[in-house]
Amino acid sequence: MHQPLSIGIVGLGFGKQVLLPAFRADSRCRVAALCGSHADKAAAAAQSAGVPKAFGGWMGLVADPEIDAVVIAAPPAVQAEAALAAAKAGKHLFCEKPLALNAVQARAILEAVAGRKLAHAVDFEFPEVDAWQKAKAALEAGTLGRIRHVALNWRVETYAYRAQTAGWKVSAEAGGGTLNNFGSHTLHYLEWLFGPLARLAARLSPPGGGAEARVDAWGEFAAGFPVSVSIAADAFLGTGHKLEVYSDAGSLVLENRGADYIRGFTLAVARRETGVFNTIATTDGEAAVDGRIAPVGRIVRRFLDGIESGAPVTPGLAEGLRVQQLIDAARAAHHSGGWQTVTPTP
Repeated sequence: MHQPLSIGIVGLGFGKQVLLPAFRADSRCRVAALCGSHADKAAAAAQSAGVPKAFGGWMGLVADPEIDAVVIAAPPAVQAEAALAAAKAGKHLFCEKPLALNAVQARAILEAVAGRKLAHAVDFEFPEVDAWQKAKAALEAGTLGRIRHVALNWRVETYAYRAQTAGWKVSAEAGGGTLNNFGSHTLHYLEWLFGPLARLAARLSPPGGGAEARVDAWGEFAAGFPVSVSIAADAFLGTGHKLEVYSDAGSLVLENRGADYIRGFTLAVARRETGVFNTIATTDGEAAVDGRIAPVGRIVRRFLDGIESGAPVTPGLAEGLRVQQLIDAARAAHHSGGWQTVTPTP
């Protein structure tokens, strides 16, 4: 019997709350180390979770020869450095989104794993949710006809804005802001559902030197139809997350009005011949368990499969780079006031 892979997790927030149980659910690995920015907090977290090692910085974890795979749940500014170092050290790599601060950093990480037998994955969760998978299946079935236009509205008030905290999620320098935090998810799943975007325009607000709270963007897919996107992280009693698809033979609405950003989606599909929306049955997982663990766990299983087989993992660093390029294009469009062409990732 093979020894379980040793996993080291960087990050004591999402890393401990979601990634730790997601990896522990698979017997092919064991979580051998936790890492935080402060050694005492990392030691306390490791002890409470029954993890044998703790590090007060990612460099010690990456350098540990007993660690086979590095799992990172840290701000993009930190992740960009840690992921590059881990790849150069020959560690398998599981990253959060967005991958880095910009596409140059993201590409460097991808190039660092090139030619090595290293598995890599990026945690884009929405395609792992049952309601989203059924939405994709409904679109691919072709019964809704030719898509005319798509609208995405995601309006919530995050803890950072509700409590007026000064954490990394509202720091532009650390890689915070609504475009990185929420837009990275959105740009990934829009292309997953509808194919590549060809061009983007965007407006980020409020203006100034801080991280943006709101993102308004407009795009056109290579398939020829438009999309409008409006995302806000400072919307008190916001209406939640809603994707609308309008086609010549029907419509589709995917919506979540709840506070849990993963659990709670409903899917409704209408066809022109019936003239009404019909709700499609979907599964949500165990109510008592953090809704993020199950979808992350699906990516974790593919990641471990990739380590065993050597086969590519999806989503991986290439998808992470693509999203970074789209984020960069949205920022460039905001600054220029015009459209930005988005070419396919080479």
